Amino acid sequence: MKAFHVIDADGHVIEPLTIYPEYVDPKWRGRVPTARPYKMLNVGRPLGMPDATEEVPRPMENSGTLPGGAYDPHVRIKDMDKEGVDVAVCFPSLATSLCCLEDVELEAAMLTAYNRWMADHCAPYPARLKGVLMTTMRDMTLAVREIRRCAEEPWVVGICVSGHMDDRNLDHPAFYPLWAEAQAQGLPILVHAGTARPPYPLGTHELSENLFLLHSMQHPLEQQRAVASLIGGGVLDRFPEVRFGFLESGCGWVPWFMERLDERFEKLRHHVPLCKKSPREHMMGPQCFFACDPDESSVDHFMKVVGEDRLIYASDYPHWDAKFPDTVRMITERPTLTDAQKAKVLGLNAKQLFTRLA
Repeated sequence: MKAFHVIDADGHVIEPLTIYPEYVDPKWRGRVPTARPYKMLNVGRPLGMPDATEEVPRPMENSGTLPGGAYDPHVRIKDMDKEGVDVAVCFPSLATSLCCLEDVELEAAMLTAYNRWMADHCAPYPARLKGVLMTTMRDMTLAVREIRRCAEEPWVVGICVSGHMDDRNLDHPAFYPLWAEAQAQGLPILVHAGTARPPYPLGTHELSENLFLLHSMQHPLEQQRAVASLIGGGVLDRFPEVRFGFLESGCGWVPWFMERLDERFEKLRHHVPLCKKSPREHMMGPQCFFACDPDESSVDHFMKVVGEDRLIYASDYPHWDAKFPDTVRMITERPTLTDAQKAKVLGLNAKQLFTRLA
């Protein structure tokens, strides 16, 4: 594995609730909710999970079921060494759902608190621990202000967004200032949905609160929604220097969906007048990157149809369904990939997405 420089394009922290009263601006301290995670987010519980008042272990809360690196950067580094990861790009686990707060300014303040905590979390290992900044998607003035505040901090390598926000898809003109600022800062946009929590993914209320259905379907559905709206709505054409990463959904859906979008583009082009290039050109071009599951059988098909320059490796560490500590090995031991292809998937492509790691 040491033959490859490995960048984990999508790992996670499990951010403690204590970060909010500790890191939030003092004027908001009295308004920060203090409760168990899902109660704090005013959603009671994520659908398909036990009620938050029950003393039932849940993967998102029970630290005993998770590697210690979920919370402790010193433990994480040891786990990265065990797995063979050189650089980890860390995403939140709960902060994506702060959008359910009624007060958008409080939401923005709590996301700023998260970013301040991430700066401290990554600081002991600045060359190996990186993160994506969080910002509100409901007020572009506040969003741009937060991006500018911390864009040059050494831990920041991208901006995390949801696949939609409230009733707006990602091609809505309201988001143009966010894409423009990402382009100005040279930061990629990382589309990362959640499961059964705000902003509620497609199908949330039609899947019988069944976690098997919710967790199987919602991530890929949200990524398809994001890709289609960003391409069809002309965002990639309008902001040609912004790079987009589509994460947490595997890569098997990408070749099929690219071909489907291409056919609809040819037959329904008048419905997407802002789209100047075909979906295939966009998805195979330098703006789009897709994360694979390390043991995914579709990797070979993706490379054949989409190309070897668009695929990135992600561990999903330390979540309950991650394959720690074997994810890097699953890539390096693939007999169908050449060493050059493995090097691209494990790190070289990620450097094209996260240019601050180049």
